[in-house]
Amino acid sequence: MTDPQTDIARIQECIVEGDLRISAQIARIERMVEKGRDTTEARDLLGQLEALVEQWHVRRRIILDAIDRG
Repeated sequence: MTDPQTDIARIQECIVEGDLRISAQIARIERMVEKGRDTTEARDLLGQLEALVEQWHVRRRIILDAIDRG
């Protein structure tokens, strides 16, 4: 069984890394738009990244709620 605080720290790192990847993907899409390129796949990937980060937020909330319940 893992330590909840360790899990929270690991998930927080994933959230931060995910947010950085989202920012990079948005910048990539903006450059693609400026060059007139098709952004369909890039936008799909952005949506997947955003969904993944949202799942990490939910997971973090579940763990924090479990910690609060003792």
